[in-house]
Amino acid sequence: MADAQSPLFRFQVWRANLPPALRLLLTINMAAYVAWVVLRFIPPVNAFVRTYLALHPVVPDAFLMPWTLITYGFLNLEASIWGLIGFIFAMLWIYWMGRQYEEFYGAHRLFGLYILTTLAGAFAAIGFFAMGSLPAEALSQFALNGAWPAAMGVLCCGATLNPNRGMGLMFLGVIPLKWIAIGFVVIDVLFSFNPSHLGGALMGFVFGYAQKQGVDLAVWAQPLFANARRGYGGYSSSADGSSMGERIRSWTSRDEDERPTRSERPEPKRKRGRPGSSDVDSILDKILEKGYDSLTDEEKRILDEASRNA
Repeated sequence: MADAQSPLFRFQVWRANLPPALRLLLTINMAAYVAWVVLRFIPPVNAFVRTYLALHPVVPDAFLMPWTLITYGFLNLEASIWGLIGFIFAMLWIYWMGRQYEEFYGAHRLFGLYILTTLAGAFAAIGFFAMGSLPAEALSQFALNGAWPAAMGVLCCGATLNPNRGMGLMFLGVIPLKWIAIGFVVIDVLFSFNPSHLGGALMGFVFGYAQKQGVDLAVWAQPLFANARRGYGGYSSSADGSSMGERIRSWTSRDEDERPTRSERPEPKRKRGRPGSSDVDSILDKILEKGYDSLTDEEKRILDEASRNA
């Protein structure tokens, strides 16, 4: 039996508790990075990855190998210390923003968001370099790679859906997501100007805006996660298939005249710890003010039980 205090066991528990789409995306990225660090010194492997998995943003090369429009987003070919730092921060942003997004909106949406922002980054790079002065021979040797288009997309999507939600940053305090997203885009333009990053950021905004209008751009990914449990904590779902995030928004977005006042609300029937409406109301207020991560385990349990009984 594995030692419960060992780092490996703790990692396995942490990974098992990740929501399904986030777990899949992080696993592919980390496995690809470790494999590259180990195998990049083997010339045939190095040549194969750079030729057939990274993206060469030149026409027609990119479209002759269309899978590279996706696979480049799971590679990090810069094995230096700066490449490692960039990879870690991309994974952290996807983890920080992606976990709450998936728990609130469902696994298929996070997966679809990652794929679509990666595609948008690829097309932005191809379009940008097509208008540039670099010769096709030079571009054919350029291997575009990295998860930052998706990381920028997840950040911009979250900022579009919840622009005023605060996020704590070291040395800066709590800053609304909209300013964090704008800051990342500005810094990218000033210091790196990677068109794939900007393409991912733009798609993140479009994805979030469409979602606010009731359009699910990731509906094509639903069959991939048909059996995935959804919603907060245990990812529970109701009979109609809606995630807990969708049900919470339906509770909190009712018109004021549709909501019963406290004097009109019937006294909830208490059954061995079954949460009442006042408990759920206070928890929802806390989510809207501080975010889901601020909830205690008991509050998450109450919210999950209320969702199943809704």
